[in-house]
Amino acid sequence: MTTLPQISLAKLAADATRLEERERLRLACEEYGFFYLEHGIPKEQIAEAIHASRQFFALPQATKERYGHSAQDVYPATARGYSPLYGEVLHPEAGPDPKEMFDLGIENEGDQRPFAGCTRLPDDAVAPGFARSLLALQATVVNAVVPKLGMALADLLEMEEGWFRRHFNPPTVLQRVIRYPSTGGTAGKHTDNGFFTLLLQEELPTRSLQVWLGGRWTPAPSLPDSLVVNLGDMLQALSDDRFKSTPHQVVHPGPAERISLPFFIYPDIDARLTSQQGKQTFSVLEMMLRNFDSIWETGNGAGRARELQ
Repeated sequence: MTTLPQISLAKLAADATRLEERERLRLACEEYGFFYLEHGIPKEQIAEAIHASRQFFALPQATKERYGHSAQDVYPATARGYSPLYGEVLHPEAGPDPKEMFDLGIENEGDQRPFAGCTRLPDDAVAPGFARSLLALQATVVNAVVPKLGMALADLLEMEEGWFRRHFNPPTVLQRVIRYPSTGGTAGKHTDNGFFTLLLQEELPTRSLQVWLGGRWTPAPSLPDSLVVNLGDMLQALSDDRFKSTPHQVVHPGPAERISLPFFIYPDIDARLTSQQGKQTFSVLEMMLRNFDSIWETGNGAGRARELQ
């Protein structure tokens, strides 16, 4: 059981159900900042990505580190590639998190902008199916999920017609694979700083993801055929704080390791955005760079982590 709202992507896009489902989405954004989204992504595609990711993380450490930040030809280097255990700080008091990760994005060799370009990925000889399955899953998420949800959110923000297509064509995507080791994997409490995050979880009995609701940590277990959506700081700003970018953390006590597949969705990197009431204006690039500096350089954590005691 879960206390989080459940939203249907199909109903958000269908003429007959759009208005009712978007009202349910509005309440979820205002009251929770977190909800489940029935997505329609093929189960086989998700299972293949999880299996290939587990195989990658089982490789020798020296092999994985050949694809680390120092091997990536992007800016910032910490936006792509492998990060070992204790590599990232999401909350300053917790310190580096015991989890390992691999980051990629929309692969575009000709794009020299920050948070763009190509990731150095292992080929099938090193990690069978890893790159192929993750990029296939990315294509499904970016083409089938992001536009439908994004346009619904833009309508709720009362943005002008065409706003979402103009500022998310293409979106900036930070795709991540996370391995939480058994009995002790964590991600410190934080908020995400983008527009929204889509999280595909393994269906495990442990309730590792926790959301700060009503003054306590509430578990958000995996639900069949659903992903978890949480709103980010950019969307909270664009709503003039009507929508919530809700703190969350991961505490994984389970006997088995946990693979997590989040997609952090941002507007186009060159966008400068203003809320409907004109109270908030920000550069997407500047906000992303500040967040990466806080995580990877100063150790002050992700999003509004410093506000969380």
